Amino acid sequence: MRNLSDLLVYFLRRNTSLEHVYLSTARDHCLVCGESVSESEAYVLHRVCPTCRFHYSLTARERIELVADRGTFRETNRSIASLEPLTFSGRAKSRKKDKEKDDSDDKERENGRVPGDQRRTGLTEAVVTGHCNIGGNKATVVVLDFGFMGGTMGSVVGEKVTLAFEAAAKSGRPLVAVVTGGGIRIQEGVLSLLQMAKTATAVRHLREKRLPLIVLLANPATGQAYASFANLANIMLAEPGSLIGLAPMRTLREATKKSLPLDAHTAEAHLNHGLLDDVVDRENLKERISTILQVLGPQRFNRDTTGKNAKDESILVPDTEIADIELAEAERAVRRIDRPTARDYIRSVVDHFIELKGDRVSGDDRTVVGGLGYIRGNKVVVVGQQRDIQLDHEIHHMYPKGFRKAQRLIGLASSFHLPVVSFVDTQGAHPGLESEEQGIGNAVATTMSMIAEVPVPVVSVIVGEGGGEGALALGLADSMLMQQYAILSPAPLHTSAGRLQRDPARSREATQALMLTASECQELGLIDQVVDEPEGGAHEDPLTAAHYLQLAVAKELERLGKLSIKKLTDRRHKKFRRMGELTPYAKEALSREVEQLERMVAREHAARAGRHTPRRTSDEEQVAD
Repeated sequence: MRNLSDLLVYFLRRNTSLEHVYLSTARDHCLVCGESVSESEAYVLHRVCPTCRFHYSLTARERIELVADRGTFRETNRSIASLEPLTFSGRAKSRKKDKEKDDSDDKERENGRVPGDQRRTGLTEAVVTGHCNIGGNKATVVVLDFGFMGGTMGSVVGEKVTLAFEAAAKSGRPLVAVVTGGGIRIQEGVLSLLQMAKTATAVRHLREKRLPLIVLLANPATGQAYASFANLANIMLAEPGSLIGLAPMRTLREATKKSLPLDAHTAEAHLNHGLLDDVVDRENLKERISTILQVLGPQRFNRDTTGKNAKDESILVPDTEIADIELAEAERAVRRIDRPTARDYIRSVVDHFIELKGDRVSGDDRTVVGGLGYIRGNKVVVVGQQRDIQLDHEIHHMYPKGFRKAQRLIGLASSFHLPVVSFVDTQGAHPGLESEEQGIGNAVATTMSMIAEVPVPVVSVIVGEGGGEGALALGLADSMLMQQYAILSPAPLHTSAGRLQRDPARSREATQALMLTASECQELGLIDQVVDEPEGGAHEDPLTAAHYLQLAVAKELERLGKLSIKKLTDRRHKKFRRMGELTPYAKEALSREVEQLERMVAREHAARAGRHTPRRTSDEEQVAD
């Protein structure tokens, strides 16, 4: 610990009771950084320090006020309470037949009972449920209150949460839950533990009606609520710095038997391990939840809110035929460090984009970016394969956790009947031992299977290099598009023909023979459409390139949206079934490629045997260039 602020952060994140003790003293200065907060709008309205962004505790009703539209909240099941108040003195005592009790003992027990917390908090139990509007979107809310006996899940809490799920399903409302506390109420024993199963089972009511469940994890979010309905959410968010996990911090330390990192068990650590969709500052929370509800909910989107439709129509895609691009020129274009990446296109093409992170298993692959948004008014789930130009723009692979992340997004699209749009730019699946041990083969196969079966329109666009099985996993679609300067190859440049050519110089030569330009892919029937780019490539005018791409994708979404699910999936299966059935056009192109490779292999063998290397044909010279 370098200073007092670090020490306070450490304890505030691990012992929330300390925060409650000192919260009243933070009226003038922040407990963590010491800066003045008395006149800060962020602190007054949201209980957030404007300097260090520390998030102070809120009651359940305060949280509802922050996210609900003013005057729209209506509480439900407020009167439900335990039939017999439980004693929380921590001392096992047999019931006395007579009703006479010592006044001092009675007062001691009174302070620890349910009635004591009821008087102090004004709540009947540790959860508040009801209906409200969030940014104009109707929703059911469930908010646990850590101030009421640590937000523990007793029988009444489990009942109220379950009733809220059932009411949401019956009324057709999505459900938003805030979990703070949520551990087992040990004084209720097994009855409290069984609330995990009760609430987890209740989530099925929302799934059957295809209604979203959005969960916010606040400080602290541990125990039974976290390990039941909270982790079954479609979208999982958390407040910065929140303590999150199944086990309390003390139990975690004892089980680990070694010192823990300062950020252990926090929201940020969970995000890094792919267990959350995002960590959201409290001031941005209402807007974020509102947008998610808008995309996943039944409300129709107002196209005019994007502000793009009017001006977009003034920029038309050229009517001239898209010119063929030579392989060498295309390869130079896709390998430029300033060529737009998948994330660049998502920012330009997708309106109101909400990024979702993590595979909910082991991590968040930064080579895959995805989330929710709109493309010219169409609600979509977006998945993009992202080149990391900061590290090494020459090598960009996908990892198992990236495929699992894509699978989760595809599953989300299936659950809420949202089209899938994928942007492909990868050299393939990562070939390392770590990926093999994490099941890269299963990840690729499962992703392809999900794409083939998902009952929604799928549009894919190759925006750079479409390499090997990585591109194939997300490239298979009802409509496969390819930018004018993009390329497609069965394997990455630096490994593709290594099995044929041991010499690196020859390897590059053989790889180029396997690569296909956009026009060649269209001739072979591998793609459905070539999307125009500015002359010289998308890097010359990224905004215009993004506009052409947006119009092409929107047109395909509109066309595919007119088909029934059965017709859509039948056509997709027939399309994949025909792959490899050669047309005369395709036979000629493939024969030419095979002949070139055979000549290269023969020449290499001749060179190794010390014989004269045959002179290259004009076709081979063109490929080598």
